[in-house]
Amino acid sequence: MLKEIARKSVIAIIATLLLSALFAYAGFTPEEELFPFPKLFQMFFLLSAPAYFLGGIPISMLLDRFWSWPSFEILAYAAFGALLMIPYYFLAFAATGGPLGVIMLFGASAAIIFYFVKTFLHKLFRKYGF
Repeated sequence: MLKEIARKSVIAIIATLLLSALFAYAGFTPEEELFPFPKLFQMFFLLSAPAYFLGGIPISMLLDRFWSWPSFEILAYAAFGALLMIPYYFLAFAATGGPLGVIMLFGASAAIIFYFVKTFLHKLFRKYGF
C-alpha cells in the first residue's frame, strides 16, 4: 500500500510539472508580458497540485484496483478527472465566475496527462523494483 502511494506520488509530481509547463506555455504571451511564463507556471502548479494529490491519487488507486476494461482506462481517467473538478470548481473558481465546462476540460486533460505518465513510468517501476 505504501509502495503504491509512493509510486502514485512520483507520478503526480511529474504530471503536475508537465501539466503546469504545457498550460503555461499555451497561455504565454511574450510580446505583451501580460502573462509571463513563470507566473503562469506557478499558477497552474498551485491549482493542479492539490487536485492531483487529494483527488487524483485516490481515484487512480481505485481505478487500478477495480477497473476491469484496460482499453477504456484512459476514458475512465478523463471522466473522473472532469468529475473531480466539479467540487474543486465550487471551492476555488465559483467566486471568479469561470465557466464550469472549461474547468472540467482542465480536469480531464490533467487526468489524461496523469494516465500517460503512469503508463510510461509503470515499465520503469517494474524494471527497477520501485
